[in-house]
Amino acid sequence: MGIFSSVKTLIYFILMMGIIIFIHEFGHMLLAKRFNVYVREFALGFGPKIFSKQGKETLYTLRAIPLGGFNGMVEAEETPIEFDENGNPTKIFTIEKERTFYGVAIWKRIMILLAGPVFNLMLACLVFSSIFQINGFVNVYPAPVITAVDVNYPAYAAGLKAGDVIKKISTDDGQHVEPETFYDIIVFNQNKKDTLTFTVEREGQILEIRVTPQYNEEEKRYIIGISAGEMIQKKITFLEGFVEGAKYTWYIITATFQAIARLFVGQGLEDLGGTISIYRYTEEAASYGFLSILSLMGSLSVSVGLMNLIPIPIFDGGRIVLCLIEKIVGHRLSEKTENIVMYIGLGLVFILFVFVTIQDITKLFH
Repeated sequence: MGIFSSVKTLIYFILMMGIIIFIHEFGHMLLAKRFNVYVREFALGFGPKIFSKQGKETLYTLRAIPLGGFNGMVEAEETPIEFDENGNPTKIFTIEKERTFYGVAIWKRIMILLAGPVFNLMLACLVFSSIFQINGFVNVYPAPVITAVDVNYPAYAAGLKAGDVIKKISTDDGQHVEPETFYDIIVFNQNKKDTLTFTVEREGQILEIRVTPQYNEEEKRYIIGISAGEMIQKKITFLEGFVEGAKYTWYIITATFQAIARLFVGQGLEDLGGTISIYRYTEEAASYGFLSILSLMGSLSVSVGLMNLIPIPIFDGGRIVLCLIEKIVGHRLSEKTENIVMYIGLGLVFILFVFVTIQDITKLFH
């Protein structure tokens, strides 16, 4: 890979992650300000400040490390010192309890916490809608009916035949799909190397046929050797682009939910990826063009939004759970208890970070 290509990938990566994080934190800030919560600082990135602009109340900063950001809401009543852009104190003032995060109603806190993930999903919908509008068409995939079976691949030996209607495909670890189109089959079978159970309808009978994919060295993927009718491209209007974008966003949301659910039962851990994997995906997407980068950004925005809803205290979802507990018991948990819960959450996230980093490095060398 040339230097120019590497620089282009890095720029795409930084811009893509920066936009996703900015939108997430902007959602939090927008709702916080809507409910009159004092926001001390809104930052894109971590580390040293490279640019800052003091607003009426909020200091807006751009920091050196672009892989993150934060929305600095005041959580408890305090008497802070305000500084100018040069770091000189300008005034001392008191922030009333009613203007703090924990001083507003619980439902408002939950709305503030939900805003980040919701804005990520809205970004994804806008991105996917834009792709459909730019392309001007939608792919219409054939029904899940086998039209041909390659005699050189395992589907033929297993007994699948042309004319079979695929009702369901499942794996031994519990994953399954009931395809509406042949595209659902393509997506589900992608990278599957273990035995698959095909439930098919043939001449009025329901059959179960087990097929073990075969690795194709030339195509660098596992293949079972079935095909269907041709895909067609249907022209769409500008407004229909929004509909298709919303439908595709929902498709990614459900797929991501299924992936997250599998993690909680110990499945799919080998598919997890971190920063290195995202960079590699960016490099691959960049080779296909700008629309592929947009598509990747939309998918990552969904992932960031939904991952933040996981009920681990360091995430928005965990803090929402704490709000609900407060509502049930009638009072906020003690600061000591909340700190312990937060540290446990931080520990779990750190372990996950180490795990996915090791996986990323392993994949890199293989």
